Amino acid sequence: MDHSQTYSLFMATDVACRILGVDPQRMLETAGLGSLARGRAEERVTAQQYFDCWNTMALLSPRPDYVPHLGVAISRGPVIPVFFTLSCAPDMETGLRRLAQFKSLLGPTTMRVFRDGPLLRLEYDSADARVLMPPSLGALQLVVAVENIRGATAHLVCPVAAGFDGSEEDRRMIAGHLGIMPERSQAAYLAFSAEDANRPFISENPDLWADIEADLKLQLSAQNDRWPIVDRVRGALVDLMPTGHTGAESAAHALGISRSTLQRRMREEGTSYQAVLDSTRCDMAIRYLTKTTLRADEIASVLAYRDANSFSRSFRRWTGQSPVAFRDALDRPTTRTGEAE
Repeated sequence: MDHSQTYSLFMATDVACRILGVDPQRMLETAGLGSLARGRAEERVTAQQYFDCWNTMALLSPRPDYVPHLGVAISRGPVIPVFFTLSCAPDMETGLRRLAQFKSLLGPTTMRVFRDGPLLRLEYDSADARVLMPPSLGALQLVVAVENIRGATAHLVCPVAAGFDGSEEDRRMIAGHLGIMPERSQAAYLAFSAEDANRPFISENPDLWADIEADLKLQLSAQNDRWPIVDRVRGALVDLMPTGHTGAESAAHALGISRSTLQRRMREEGTSYQAVLDSTRCDMAIRYLTKTTLRADEIASVLAYRDANSFSRSFRRWTGQSPVAFRDALDRPTTRTGEAE
């Protein structure tokens, strides 16, 4: 295992802190990471540092029920592209196996999906064997998984067994959300019946999945300096855009190189940072307008625009149409040759 691997703090600083009303800078300072620049959600940290942030955030949370509150809010709130791995799938088992491949993009946790007799079992653990995952973070994984599955199936799916290494009070805190009292176990896990494992997803979207899978693979490759710089930048941008950071400085920082090195290598490949940013945003915008029902303001947020108007101006520059007109044209039936206009 590569113990030097680092992980994005986005889910902690930009998502969880915002939902809980915890100041990200205070959290970082309290966790001993005050040296990280203010507002730099693209910062990458070790598994130990990430878990330190999580434990600190839990201490600073004004809500004693922060685990189920966070789990429900994350599942129903911001558009997080990694979760498309689950929602685009034809059924629960396929979606969970896809999500397991890209789990590290959300933080230093692993997810194993396997058959345990007739049951489908999920187990969560630290991505670094030297560092224990906080039990409360394991509990959060269980709540998020169940909430996402229910949203994708439009069915009140309940696991037949669950567990994590928490006190009875901690386990009761999420029992109402899971529909079952978790046992105390070293592993954070869920088990589902064979019927639920094969339950079809109403959100299945194979066309979107093909594109999302390519994006996520680029995200995983962004830290591999053997890949072309254009691919690495696109991967970094897919990772950065939900945080609101799209500048060349942020991308260079995420790739572990200087801004001047980034710009020089882009020139060597016959392009520029702005050109790659525009093409990445355009491709993703067309995909979301074509293959999802996301509103223009939601797409603007995913692509790190200040507002829907800024996104609309850029989209019109790329395509000659507004996002709304572009989508309306897709829905309008094509007139066959010989028919009256």
